[in-house]
Order: sequence, then structure tokens, then C-alpha cells
Amino acid sequence: MEFHYFGMDPTGYLAANIAVHGFNSYLVSRLCLLLFPRQMMSMLAGLMFALSVGHYGKILMTIAGLESLLATTLYLTVLYCLIRNDLCNQGRVRSLWFLGGLVLLGAAGLTGNLSLSMMGCLLAYKFFFFKERGRRGIFSADILILILAGVLFHGAQEIWGWREPAIHFSEKQGTLNYTLMSIKNIFRYLNLLVFPMQHSNLVVAGNPVIHFIYEWRTLIRVLVSLSIISFGFFGILFGSRPIRFFIAWTVITVLPFSGMGYGGDWLNLQYLYLTSVGFCVILAAGTAGSCSMLSRHRWKRTAPMLVPLFFIAMSLTVAHRLDGQNRRAARRPAVIEMQRSLESEILSPREWPPENRAG
Repeated sequence: MEFHYFGMDPTGYLAANIAVHGFNSYLVSRLCLLLFPRQMMSMLAGLMFALSVGHYGKILMTIAGLESLLATTLYLTVLYCLIRNDLCNQGRVRSLWFLGGLVLLGAAGLTGNLSLSMMGCLLAYKFFFFKERGRRGIFSADILILILAGVLFHGAQEIWGWREPAIHFSEKQGTLNYTLMSIKNIFRYLNLLVFPMQHSNLVVAGNPVIHFIYEWRTLIRVLVSLSIISFGFFGILFGSRPIRFFIAWTVITVLPFSGMGYGGDWLNLQYLYLTSVGFCVILAAGTAGSCSMLSRHRWKRTAPMLVPLFFIAMSLTVAHRLDGQNRRAARRPAVIEMQRSLESEILSPREWPPENRAG
């Protein structure tokens, strides 16, 4: 449909990406408000997600980005419907919230690996909010119906759907090496939320300061990994229930993509789009809590806002540099010639021989 209306002009594609991303940011703020009774914190989390904090906007600037954006829309909508039904309607299966979530879950099942992490997030919510849910069982009727629907959908997909292996590894890697690589990829992805630097054209063309930071990337990544482990451990032990839930969210949503690498040094930043929801919420909660603790100090109470402002500035800087890189690439003669060839092929498609039309 996008191609029908926008053709070769990228403006419409990017506008559609931004519109869906804006709606996702609204869903993030609504989900936070459902779990945190704090308006300011929820707005800050939605704002940081809108400004691409944690995944740095690359997915918004690609024509193929709408697929992941819509998958996340389904993901967030299903979770919001089911969590709201559980908190406000005691998890009744005849509620419109539950029925709506169940229908959207079927559509979300078409998005591959996100369905498994969605179930994981629902179970984490039921575990961490056990008291708020009236101490009802974790495996209540609603979650059992969802698990059954997921199993049936997976079976139907195996029989009639597009088959893709759940994990990708060769016999040379071996199960143990593949498992170790997957664990390593989890920390590599979480590192990119905080320290978004891996080998790319932006680093190669960067200024001396960027080159200096990149030379020290190994030490920085070790320190960031230790900080993530420390925060995760003490956050699970002593944090509030919503903080525990979003810590679990951050890990659960990155799990389906941790085993998809082939041992290379480059990771796909678009996989961090959904994971960055947890990062933005945790960062917003820490900022709001710190501001509240310093509320008696006139000037110091605004100091914690420097942390999210730093990440916002970094996000916008990376997005601006990516946009400049794309514009320079579009002005290359080879790219211009390729675009002309595509446009001429679209306007006057060639007639293929009958024996080749089926392919």
C-alpha cells in the first residue's frame, strides 16, 4: 500500500514510520501510567522513547522499518489490554479487554520471535505484581488460554506457514559454543543501549574524539557490563515492583535475538527498538525518583534531568549523522543511476516470457 501511494519518494515512508513510532511512544506512556501511578515519570519515559533513546532512531530512517514498528505496536497493545484487564477486571476472560488482547495476539503471532517474549513479559508481570493482582495464581485462566492459543498458532504455522528455524547455528559451532555466543550477545545488545558504538562508517568518518573513545571501547564495555549486572541484581532485590518488571522486560525482549548472530562483530540495532522501552522506563523512573529526593533543594532538584538529556542529545546526534550519511550516499552517481533504472522499470515493466512468469 505504501508503494502504491508513495512510489520511489521516501518522504511518505518516513512519515508513516514516524506516525507509528509516535503512537508507540503514547502506548509506552500509557503502559507506564498503568503500572506506575506517576504522571511525570510516564510522560518522561514516553518522551525518551519518542526521541529514540536506546535504539537511536535508525529504524525510523529505513523504508523496511515499518515492519518492526507495527510488530511493536501489536506487542504493546496486547500487553496493555491484558495487563489492564488483569488489574481492573480481575483477569476475567469475558472482558472486552481480554478478547481484544486475544485477537491482537493472533496478529502478533505473525511477527515471529516476539510472541515468545510477549508470554515471558506477561508471566513476569503476574509474578512481580502478585500482591496488586489480589494474590491470584500466576497461571490463571487468562494466561492458560493465551498459552493454548500460542501453541495452536505455532502448530498451524508449522503446518501451513512460512517455516524458519528458531535458532541459527552450524554444526561447526556446536551447542556449547552457540550458547556461550548467545549469552555474550545479550550483554552486547544491552551495552548498545548505554554505549551505542560499534564499527561503522560513522565511526570511521568520525572526529578524533570518537576515534579515541572507540579505541577504549573494550574497557568501557566491561565497565558497562558490570554496571548492568550490578543494577540488575540490586534492582531485582530492592527495587519497586514496576522496576523489577521492566528489568525483566529488558532481558526478555532481547532474548529472541541473542542467538541470531553468526559470531560477527556487528549487531542489528533495530532489534533494540522494543528492548529500549525497558531502558527508557528505568531511566525515567530513576530520574523522577532522584528529582523527588532533591525536591527541597531549589537548583539541585533539576540536576538528575541531565542524565536523560545526555541520552537524548546523543540519540539526536547519532540520528542526524545517520541522516547526513544517507543523503551523501544518495548523491553518488551510482545510486542516482540505480534509482533511474528502477523508476524506468517500474513505469514500463518488461514483458517476461510465459515460462518465467510463474517464478
